[in-house]
Amino acid sequence: MFLTAARLDDDPDSLDPYLRDLGVVQALRSSPLRFQAPVTVITGENGVGKSTLIEALAVGMRANPEGGSRHARFQTVGESVSPLGSVLTLSRQENPRDVFFLRGESYLNVARYYENLDPAPPGSSRMDDLLEMSHGQGLMALIERRFHDNGLFLLDEPEAGLSVLRQLELLGRLYHLARRGSQIIMATHSPVLLAIPEARIWEVTAGGVETVAFDATESVRAAREFVADPRGTARFMIGEGA
Repeated sequence: MFLTAARLDDDPDSLDPYLRDLGVVQALRSSPLRFQAPVTVITGENGVGKSTLIEALAVGMRANPEGGSRHARFQTVGESVSPLGSVLTLSRQENPRDVFFLRGESYLNVARYYENLDPAPPGSSRMDDLLEMSHGQGLMALIERRFHDNGLFLLDEPEAGLSVLRQLELLGRLYHLARRGSQIIMATHSPVLLAIPEARIWEVTAGGVETVAFDATESVRAAREFVADPRGTARFMIGEGA
C-alpha cells in the first residue's frame, strides 16, 4: 500500500459549484477517503465525480494529468484538469517507485506520446507501436509492457475499447499486480472489473461514497437484470413493455 488517504483541507465552498456538488466532494466534506486494500474499485452513475477523483489523485501523485507517468509531459487541451487535485491532501505510507495514470478516454494521446519518443534502448519494452494496434490491443499492450510490481496505478474507465474477454484478462493482470506489491485505484462501470477478488468497492452517489459488496452495486444489478431478460428489457427501454 502506498496511498492511504485523501482529505479535503480547504473549505469546499471555495470550489466551483459543479465540483462542490459532486458526490465525492460531499464525502470528502465529512471525512477523509481511506484506502484500505491494495485494489480499490470506484463505481457509480455518470456525473458523481469518479473520474474527477481519480484525476485529482493522479495530479497529487505527480502523474501527467492527461495520462502517463510522472515523467510524461504532454498536453493536448488548455484546461484539462479540475481544481480538486490542488486542494486535496494525500497521505502515503511510502512512496511508490513508479506512478502511472491511465485514462480510457485519452489513451490515444498517451500512445501518440510514446510514438514520438526516441526508440527504446536495447532490453526495454517497445512502446512506439501502440498506434499500429486496435484500441483494445494497444491498451492491453500498454498495460502489459508498462505496469509492473510495486507501482501505483490509477485507472479511469480502462474498459473503454476492451471486449469482455479482454476485461477478464485485465482483471487477472490487475489482481496479480496487487498481489506482487502494487496498488490499484480504478474507476469503472464494468461488472467484470468490479469482480477483482479482494478489492474494496466504493459506490459513489450524489450523497457521498459508500463501501458496498459486489452484488449490491448498481452496475452488477443492472447487468443481471438485462441478462435475465434481454428481450424484455429492450422492449421496455423502447417503450413497448408498458
